[in-house]
Amino acid sequence: MKIRLTIAGALSLAAAFGAQAEPTERQIKLLQNNCVQCHVRPNTGTPLMGRPEDWKDRKRQGEEAMLRNAIQGIRGMPPSGYCAACDEADLRMLVRLVAGLKEKQ
Repeated sequence: MKIRLTIAGALSLAAAFGAQAEPTERQIKLLQNNCVQCHVRPNTGTPLMGRPEDWKDRKRQGEEAMLRNAIQGIRGMPPSGYCAACDEADLRMLVRLVAGLKEKQ
């Protein structure tokens, strides 16, 4: 089952979860085509968007640790989350959106 998330839906979900980032339209498409395939689907073993309890321990590790895990891959998550089109700036934005991180001040 492929899950589709509209741009408005992705931004609403990210905003409701606490993200204050302003992704580009391209980054929203990357989110739709890569991240949500696992991070909105229950029972995959992944931390889910919109579930703060799934991210509590990860947030304590900090954004840089989460970015490193996204780049290198961790447990069942492949390196770059299979996003061959993502550069580091894209992955940083996607981590912020998926995990509900606020931008650094």
